[in-house]
Amino acid sequence: MGRKDRFFNERNGADALSCSLIALGFFLVFLILVCRGRYLTLIALLPVGFAIYRILSRDLQKRTAENEAFVGFFRSLRGRWRLFRDRFRDRKTHVYFKCGCCEKWIRVERGQGVVEVVCPGCNTVSRLDTGSPKTEEENADEETAGRSR
Repeated sequence: MGRKDRFFNERNGADALSCSLIALGFFLVFLILVCRGRYLTLIALLPVGFAIYRILSRDLQKRTAENEAFVGFFRSLRGRWRLFRDRFRDRKTHVYFKCGCCEKWIRVERGQGVVEVVCPGCNTVSRLDTGSPKTEEENADEETAGRSR
């Protein structure tokens, strides 16, 4: 085993949080250089310094817990963004409901009237009002209005 291998043995190494801190530091350095804030560059290097500390740290339990909290936070943020995006995209054709038991989101097509829905998370049956069912005349009116635009 070489000297370098012994030095890095049982160290944390680069993880998602360390890489994000380095990226944040370089982004701040670039931003400060563009804005010509020479003395603020040292403040922008703080995330890079903390990332190097995390990479070389031997306290693996703490660093792993920090990284898992970071990854979990961004995973939940990404899930909330995806739900927001899907609800906005489907706002005219579907209705979203939250299950009363497990709080999982349920997507139901609009205009079906009162329907019974089985939650995919907990198999609870719920009665949901998706709006009044459209008649054939209303569907025809919407199609002609869409063509005239």
